[in-house]
Amino acid sequence: MNGGRWQVSCTDSQREQSKSMPPPVLPLPMEVELMNRLSDLLLEKPITDALLRGLLFTSFTLHLIFVLLTLGTAILSLHYFIDSHCGGRPKELRLDKRILKTFMVHKSLAVVLGIAPLLLIQVGYTIPFFTAVNLFARYWMLLVVFLIIAFLCFDALGHKIYVHRYLHFAFGVLALALLLAVPGIFVAILTAFENPGRWQAIMNGGYRLTDALAVHWLFRYLHILGAAVVFGSGFHYFFIAADDTERKSLQKWFVAGILLQFILGILLYGLLPERPGYIITVFLLVGIVAAAILLWVVFSVVSKNRPLNIRLVLPLLLLVLVSMLLTRQFLHDRTLLPLQKRLEANAIAYGNELKPFKQLALDAYGASLKVVYDNGETIYSKSCSFCHGEKGDGKGVEAKRLTIPPEDISAIRTTRRYLHTILAGGVSGSAMPYFTVFDRYKLDSLIDYLDKKHHVLSLPEPLPVKISDALFQQAGKIYDETCSLCHGRDGRGSALSKGFQPPPPDFTVYSLSPERTFEVITNGYPGTNMSPFGSLAADVRWGLVKIVHEKRSQ
Repeated sequence: MNGGRWQVSCTDSQREQSKSMPPPVLPLPMEVELMNRLSDLLLEKPITDALLRGLLFTSFTLHLIFVLLTLGTAILSLHYFIDSHCGGRPKELRLDKRILKTFMVHKSLAVVLGIAPLLLIQVGYTIPFFTAVNLFARYWMLLVVFLIIAFLCFDALGHKIYVHRYLHFAFGVLALALLLAVPGIFVAILTAFENPGRWQAIMNGGYRLTDALAVHWLFRYLHILGAAVVFGSGFHYFFIAADDTERKSLQKWFVAGILLQFILGILLYGLLPERPGYIITVFLLVGIVAAAILLWVVFSVVSKNRPLNIRLVLPLLLLVLVSMLLTRQFLHDRTLLPLQKRLEANAIAYGNELKPFKQLALDAYGASLKVVYDNGETIYSKSCSFCHGEKGDGKGVEAKRLTIPPEDISAIRTTRRYLHTILAGGVSGSAMPYFTVFDRYKLDSLIDYLDKKHHVLSLPEPLPVKISDALFQQAGKIYDETCSLCHGRDGRGSALSKGFQPPPPDFTVYSLSPERTFEVITNGYPGTNMSPFGSLAADVRWGLVKIVHEKRSQ
């Protein structure tokens, strides 16, 4: 078979289906045990581990080159936009417009080439990657928004760039700020990705990087920006600059970026948790030597007042980039590969435990495929009972996992039209889905089954207690002053409750049995805005039950 294993998670709800199924026999590291108690099932990876890591490295390197060109172009374009306005350069000589013209190509290639490494890292490092993403999920979800706004603002900056200088300056600042936030988010995720032993600390810190990890993130982020300046200034030096003045200006950015890389590289090396091995040291030395030679070449050319030679600079620049990326690759593999092996060992052990149940599961699945959903009893059994329970009491096997408990169907008293609306449209804000997969005739069959078994289409039964007129008036006052704020005086809901998730029911067409209504008034309804009113006298609560039920006859 192909080389390693690919973990697919199986939640506790699936394990409920077989009480005799034992848990994984090999212990996972603490950081993995914290992830919602997931267990891992085996799938074969589509390619060998070595090939996967090779493809990941190659695709990420190509992606990073254009990311650096995009960031560098953005930084330089805004700088020269400000410089052009302050320096009063003629329109035909302005460097900002010419630099900005390349932004579209760079960002498009960066986005397209980013798809491959994103997919490969999900296959090769499934649990570390998705854990890191979930740790910073709120920032991860902002990436697309930031990129869209940044790209649109840079397009606006390049459009009629000579006309509205202050408006275009605002566009440029906003675009650059959002664009620079993107690598900051990615670096945070990669930092968490490479440090599984710190996942608990990140959670304890409010899902933020703290202490040494925060410092590491900062230096690494600045390292990316420094590399962006180097690549951006180098590209525009060779392909955009029109004269020696522009080349000398870009050359300053180029040298400053390389020097910044040296400083930040030393600081990052000092933050390594342990001494690097032989291979990592070799890659580091190659990168340092290549960067030193590159600086020597630049200073030699500057001293002789000659232009840089792309045939000499480009290979050195790429050698620095590749050596540093290889260093990073081996550093995170040193941590993640042992974790992967433990995960795979756990998956193999758990897979062996599942083997006795394989045929049973296949038989059950085959039987489920033969089920014909042509009657209410079958529809309820296969689509409703796991939440509402076989008895309709709201105590199905999945009920305890829901924030809003399923209703006790045996207590529902409503109309066919209202119940059909709920079945077809679901209940927003709850786990009750819509069942548009069934046509009207099948839903009517389900309603008929529920009515036959639980009398759901009946009016509420008489109250088990008698309510005096005085208590009824007291309950009516409480309803008008308190309950009507959400339920409305007529029981159809109020303006306040229109936005509730889930919304309150319409009392004119929906009610519960007297006992169930009393229970909800007393204890509230978990997960909803229905608060408990158990502090009211029992007779008053029964009075409220009577008021609610009388809405059905109005």
